[in-house]
Amino acid sequence: MAQAALRIADDEIDTSIVRRLMARPLHVVPAPVPVREEPAPVPARPDQTNAEVSRLRAEIQVMKAVLGAERRETERLRACLTRMEVPETLTPEARIVRDRWAALVDMILDGPR
Repeated sequence: MAQAALRIADDEIDTSIVRRLMARPLHVVPAPVPVREEPAPVPARPDQTNAEVSRLRAEIQVMKAVLGAERRETERLRACLTRMEVPETLTPEARIVRDRWAALVDMILDGPR
């Protein structure tokens, strides 16, 4: 039909026929939208909720205690390292022991294998 319309169009006839035949209207049928059902909320018992909240609070307290202990241990280790780096805080005896250990470690690391 399109070819027939083009032949007719060659004879100086209105070309809207060709356009109408070639560009057919599309009929869009809307697809049904599936309805999502939300799950019904589970009614919480007040005693269960209180127990859950109490358990969570206890866990938070334990985590805070662990973090506090870790923080204190880190501060203690930093203080120990700072004391070791500053030679004035070491007694002469402690410096001699430290130097002996350093020499021993150097000898072990640099010695023959």
